[in-house]
Amino acid sequence: MVLLLFYYCFTKKIKIMVYVLFSLALAVIFAAVSFNKVLKKRYVLWIASGFVFVFWTLINYFAMPVLSPWGYNDLWWEVILTLWAACPLGCLKDNDPDDLFYFCKWDWRCWLATAVTAAFLGVSLYSSQIFNSKAYNQMLKVQEVKFDNFSTDINVIPVEKMLVADQNIAQKVAEDRLEEDPGLGSRCIIGRMTLQNLNGSFTIDDGRKLSFDNDPVWVAPLEHSGFFKWLRNDVTPGYILVYASDPTKTFLITEVNGKPLKLRYLESACFNDDIERHIRNNGYASQGVTEHNFEITPDGQPYWVLCNYGPTIGFRGYDSKGVVTINIQSGEVSQYSIEETPVWVDHIQPEEFVFKQVNWWGKYKKGWLNSLFARVDVQQPTPGMVLVYSEGQSYWYTGIQSSGGDSATSGFMLINARTKEARYYRVSGVNEEEAKRIAEDQNFAKAANYSATAPVLYNVRGIPTYFMTLTGESGNITGYAFVAVTNRQAVGVGSSKRKAEREYLTMLRRTMNDTVTGGPVMTTVKTLTIRNITLEGNVYYLLFEEISGKEFTGTTEFFRELKWTKPGDKVEVSYGDNLSPVVPLDSFDNLDFNI
Repeated sequence: MVLLLFYYCFTKKIKIMVYVLFSLALAVIFAAVSFNKVLKKRYVLWIASGFVFVFWTLINYFAMPVLSPWGYNDLWWEVILTLWAACPLGCLKDNDPDDLFYFCKWDWRCWLATAVTAAFLGVSLYSSQIFNSKAYNQMLKVQEVKFDNFSTDINVIPVEKMLVADQNIAQKVAEDRLEEDPGLGSRCIIGRMTLQNLNGSFTIDDGRKLSFDNDPVWVAPLEHSGFFKWLRNDVTPGYILVYASDPTKTFLITEVNGKPLKLRYLESACFNDDIERHIRNNGYASQGVTEHNFEITPDGQPYWVLCNYGPTIGFRGYDSKGVVTINIQSGEVSQYSIEETPVWVDHIQPEEFVFKQVNWWGKYKKGWLNSLFARVDVQQPTPGMVLVYSEGQSYWYTGIQSSGGDSATSGFMLINARTKEARYYRVSGVNEEEAKRIAEDQNFAKAANYSATAPVLYNVRGIPTYFMTLTGESGNITGYAFVAVTNRQAVGVGSSKRKAEREYLTMLRRTMNDTVTGGPVMTTVKTLTIRNITLEGNVYYLLFEEISGKEFTGTTEFFRELKWTKPGDKVEVSYGDNLSPVVPLDSFDNLDFNI
């Protein structure tokens, strides 16, 4: 392995000098601290120092630690371990210099190692929540807003654009698509899928033009299936794109705008082509970078997007400072602050950082001791976070519940995934796990043992609503479910999104009387003229003279006058405009007829 490493260093000019120099510095520190005049066999010292150099070179090459003296642990731990490893050689007794296991009393070497260790542990402790609970609590600036604001903060979207495929479903359909090409399937695998909002257009392999209008898509690079595949092929020929709202639309893209793709810097690549090593070798060995997200630009060009982060509270309190983008084909590296980040980059704030900061916001409102003992006004985020999209903007969503809470929430939070602007909506409801259980407990899902995917939050008629996909044991999509965050009785399931939505809106009328805690359901009231009316099953479909491109539905369960209505009648109706071509009616009054 060592010979292979140095072979590639010289033949491919791998830039590992910064780690080699640091390892050499550690070896010099070891030699200086372990030097002992009574040691007659000097070669023992040189052999030990050489071993330290090789050991740290290999560790640093493969682990690629952050080599910064402030804010990161890696450099400190390596120095501390080197100092303590040097102490035994430096502390040999004068009367028995050749016995490597016969040590003298505590001397300056041990005091030096102890002092450095104590300094590091002291700074780390001083950077902890014990002494900085207020600073941790305020890392996330949270604005508490009225529940009514949700309707304007998160826009209503058509049911057709709601996310159907989660990461597991997207991965499965992508793998199925790759297997259709035996040549590629034998040399490549599907990389980690990334959810992205896409707005733009480009042509792909067969000249087809793909156009996107704020469409959520899953994208993943083709990765090498192993070391020897990388050694032989050097690059992979493209990436996979899956529509999150319709996973039947899956594309294996090997050519963009007439140019073939050659993806070189990948997570599966080795040595200098490894994406993490490439970024470290290009000026980022001493900076914090994390979370490799594969994203494509509006014109289809593939990039890696990494979060550039740093400490804000001593050695702790990591926060995003911006992003680093890497052109997967050319290797070009660009760094951007949060304000300068290109608009096509979906999220600058990593889920891990945001989740911790939400937790600190709820945990340390009244200090560190209160979070341990009295636990007054202590809140916590519900497990996991999901991305929510609205008009091209992405938000991290999480429910907020009291400490030790089970299924209920006291509100929910939306955090802008680019700017970290956080808004807290205080309204009681059910959390994500409970919403899944409610959906799976409906007869449609329970009878066939269907499972629900992770809920995604949407604005349905002004009501925060969980939307889920139901899957069978094979992982295939079998149905859909809607559950109101603010009312566990308002549930709709069905074999299609339309049926599930219609049942959900019906249950909203039955259980909420068109109101929710904090404000009314979004509705429009108009006087219209019937153009046509027809009965299909037990549902009436209506067309109005004044409105084109939409049909409206209702049942006699709620509106008895529907059965006596005919074309030409004047009616007063109310409905919620959910941007769909089929709109359920909330109220119906035939002005030309009275029972």
